[in-house]
Parts: sequence; C-alpha cells; structure tokens
Amino acid sequence: MKQTCILVLGMHRSGTSALTGLLSLLDVHLGSELMKANFANEKGYFENEYIVNFNDKILKKLNSSWDDIFFDYDLKKDLITQSDIEELKNIMLQEFSSNTLFAIKDPRICYLFPLYEEVLKGLQIEIKILLPYRNPIEVSQSLEKRDNFSLEKSIALWLNHFLEAELRSREYPRYFLKFDNLLNETEEVIKKIDKFLGINIYEKYMKNKTKIDLFLEVGLKHNNLEDLSLKKGIRFILQDFLKIYHEELNKVSKETFDLMYYKNSEIRLFYKDFNMGLRQELNNTKEELNQTKQELNQTKQELNQTKQELNQTKQELNQTKQELIEVYTSKSWKATRPLRAIMRVIKK
Repeated sequence: MKQTCILVLGMHRSGTSALTGLLSLLDVHLGSELMKANFANEKGYFENEYIVNFNDKILKKLNSSWDDIFFDYDLKKDLITQSDIEELKNIMLQEFSSNTLFAIKDPRICYLFPLYEEVLKGLQIEIKILLPYRNPIEVSQSLEKRDNFSLEKSIALWLNHFLEAELRSREYPRYFLKFDNLLNETEEVIKKIDKFLGINIYEKYMKNKTKIDLFLEVGLKHNNLEDLSLKKGIRFILQDFLKIYHEELNKVSKETFDLMYYKNSEIRLFYKDFNMGLRQELNNTKEELNQTKQELNQTKQELNQTKQELNQTKQELNQTKQELIEVYTSKSWKATRPLRAIMRVIKK
C-alpha cells in the first residue's frame, strides 16, 4: 500500500489549525488522539497528541523549546539517538499504518523537519508539503496576546519557523497557501490543493461545503508596519518578506528565499551574541552580589563575635564588682579598718 503524508508546516497562529481542520473535514486522517480545543484555539488545534508530546520531549532533550528563536537543528542533531528515531517510527506505524493518505500538523516540525524526513523516507511514505502563511504582524500580535511575547520575539519566531520550513522542504512537492485566501476564497483554494495533491477532495468539499464554511471564520486584522516600533534588524528582514507577501509565493525564486534566510541568520547571530553579552553581564552582577553577601555575612559573624566578647567582658566586670562589694561589706574588712588607718599614718 503506497502511503502519502501531508506535512502542514507553518508557525503558530498562521492558519495551520484552520487548514488541518479543513483537511479533516475532507476525510484526511489525523490520527487517533487529537489535542483538545481551549480558550486559545476554540475550533481545535488538530494536532496529534502523540506527535506533540514526542516533539516537546525531543526539543527538551536538545535544550530547546518551540519558542527558541536561536534553534539550529544542525548544531543539535547529534543529540538525537537511534532510539528517538525508532520511537517516532513506532508512532507513525501506530497512528497511520492503515491510511493511504494522512496529515501531520505541529509547528514544532518546522524545527524538526529533518527528523521526520528521515523516518518517513525510511518507511517509504511519500512526503507532500502544505505551507500556510499569514501576515507576520498579525501572528506577532496574536502571540503577544496569548503568550505575552514581545513583538520582536514573535516576529523572530515567525521568520525562523517559516524560513526553516521553506529551506528544508525544497526537494518535495509543496504548496504555499495564504491564510487570507483560505478564509476568503475557500473554493478556489480547495481546487488548487486538489490539483496539487492529486486526490479528489474537491468533490468532498462540495458535499460538506456548508459545514466547512461554518468552520472557517473570516475577519482578520490588517496592520501597518510603520505603526510598529521594531528593532532595526528584525524590521529590515520583515520588510523583505512583506514585499513579497502579496505575491504568489509558489513563484518566488529560490534565490529570493536564500537572501531572506541569509539575512535572518545574520540577525540571529547578532541577537545571540547580544543576548550572550547581556547574560554574561547578568552573571557578573550575580557573582558580585554573591561576593557582597559573603562579605556581609562575614562582617555579621565578626560583629557577633565582638558582641560575645563584650558580653563576656561585662560579665567579668560585674563579677569583679560583686567580689569588691563582698570584700568591703565583710566583717574582716570592717575589723581591720583601725589597723589600715595606723598604717597610713606610719607611711606618712
């Protein structure tokens, strides 16, 4: 049985859930256990829980996470073991072995694509790529609201996910899909996806059109880059993308994407060095603070020692006073008073 896997690659809040939910309504299998909807995504995430849990575990093993703006798979791939590969292979067999067509969606795969590529090729499963994308300013504002990220971090995350997915997926059949078009021109988009995948999903779309129209919501915000205050590097690379945003990305040249990828890599290095400098300054400050605390503790110990010595001296003084009082008030002292008087006269 020849199998095909549709990998939906895209950044969080970029329309990946809407597209994958649409595929589900067109009878494309997503697996047995899907993440539950919540306040952040009321329609649902359409992410396989086994896949998401595996991806989180791998990223943690690589000392990273989905919101790591400095992630580099090539620098960390040696940490991935054969056991990890076998685990993902077993998930694929468990969830999709009986399906000729299935889809996997998790934005983390933008970072972990080479691992999925290795496993799918090893299982002789054909790979096709759908790349939904959305205005990165809208994405960043959505992440700012949901995760309290800065605009710079959100846009950097969007750029990293999009450019990594674009670069890694070049040798496979792929189709770029603008989120706005999915919402506003759904039927035309379905026809293009149908043609790209080479499967008859348009007929299924027409049967489920009413249900699909209710599932897809319209009404996105449109924001102006000039209204945002961004760090210079992020601003420049974002401007490069926004220049081609309204074009047909499926016709954009490899050289254009290469230039964006190169610029983004340079900016990531700059911010990484900058952050490392800040981290070093923070570590130095912490060391100085610890040194000051140690000196303060030592001073306190010396002060306590001085207090103890002073208390000891006071006790000795009080004891001496008490002994003198006992001498002066004793009967022998009183009885020898005349003798002491005679001795003073003799001395004179």
